[in-house]
Amino acid sequence: MSASTNGAHSGIYQGFEDILEFFNLSRKQCPKGVRIKRNRGTIQLDITTDPETGGRKQRGCNCQFTSEGIRKAVDKAWLVHKSLDGQFQSVSEWLDWYKATILDESKVPMENDLITYRQVFKDMEDDYFNGVHRNTKRKRSRDISSDVKSFRDSFLSVFSKVTDWDDYVTWEGIKEALYSPSKNGDSPVGSKTFKDRYYRLRQVAERANCKKALEKMEKIDPTQTVFAESQSIDLDTLLGLLDKERAIDYHSVTSNNARDGWCWVSAMCALYGLRPSEIAASQNLDKTVKIDGITFPAISDPNNLELVLVIGEFTYFGSSTKTGQRLAVPMSKDNVLINRLRIHDICLPVTESKIPSVFNNSHRLWLKRHNWGITQTYAFRHLANQLGEMNGIPQEIRARSFGHSVAVNDGKYKKRRNLATELGILTRHQKQPLPLDMTKQALTNHGIDPESPDIKAILRVIYQLDD
Repeated sequence: MSASTNGAHSGIYQGFEDILEFFNLSRKQCPKGVRIKRNRGTIQLDITTDPETGGRKQRGCNCQFTSEGIRKAVDKAWLVHKSLDGQFQSVSEWLDWYKATILDESKVPMENDLITYRQVFKDMEDDYFNGVHRNTKRKRSRDISSDVKSFRDSFLSVFSKVTDWDDYVTWEGIKEALYSPSKNGDSPVGSKTFKDRYYRLRQVAERANCKKALEKMEKIDPTQTVFAESQSIDLDTLLGLLDKERAIDYHSVTSNNARDGWCWVSAMCALYGLRPSEIAASQNLDKTVKIDGITFPAISDPNNLELVLVIGEFTYFGSSTKTGQRLAVPMSKDNVLINRLRIHDICLPVTESKIPSVFNNSHRLWLKRHNWGITQTYAFRHLANQLGEMNGIPQEIRARSFGHSVAVNDGKYKKRRNLATELGILTRHQKQPLPLDMTKQALTNHGIDPESPDIKAILRVIYQLDD
């Protein structure tokens, strides 16, 4: 951002032509309704609605026609502008203030608490990079690509809507930045982007203590009412797509490698409920790792039945993961399904880009190019959630494995259902194993003694009973 804050002019104005140029530029920095006007060797304030006359009036401001005088005159123009916004109850009170603050330099002037957008943006940038990652509490850094991208997406994308960063923060400027994208057909009112922009600009107004903007924004409802259609996929459809794709020979090593890689990524997302980039941060894909004295076998090991995945804090290309290091478990341990998905056949796509979104975007583009009918890779993540529900995995375990809260799993994820998978969940729940006491009664009803040594041994294994 620092490069964009530098003006083209040196800032040193010496000759009359330079002073005149600076004056004309400075007039554009004045607020609406109060402009600076040259009067021979001095500067006056041209007030559109003067409290005393009710109309336009030029008043002296005790500033000379010099570069320093021009700067002071602009600051005074903003002070007058602010004073006209209901600050005084009577004209005489305002005139006393004007004489003391604007004309009499010997008295202590009113503190100039006006601040430019550039100053606010710089402060917000510094605060961001001096802070910590929201989930992992890791110190943010300008050297970490995912931190830079997050700042660009969350902050700079909003800052760029302000046309002149050297203007003072005003309601008019905030309003233009808030609504101008919607006028151009981008991020309409009610969209998530509009909501995010609203709250970011509100932060700007708060930092600048722009009371008028805060009062106006208080009356705006930023609630998201426009939602993108959520895509979904069921397990049978996914398996069919994988089988069909893997049966194709593209007669190109590169194409076949890409096919195998993105098919495997899709399968991993569906089995573990992963974000695609988290697969690129997995530490035990093709090697056993030991952490805190605990050994985690490689996912590539065909004898690894637990398939616990260790996700690191960073991907192999240097971007950070959303939730930091965690463990993930498969939403099914059905060996037939795992073999169909080819989970043990590790095939991680390689990207040399340091930009965090490239890996995910490459996956998404590949799906689109190969007509999978899906462009939202989160569809696989939601399939995993339903797969886990179908297999009786408690919601707390699913949420922890996915790297989010139970509230997110219970709310947001249940909104994206797939009818075929939903039917499977409901019908399968009708055939869930019976509680221990009901099992014993059912055995008795079928003429089987639940207290016989063989049956008791079987029940101990199934229900994990103590001896």
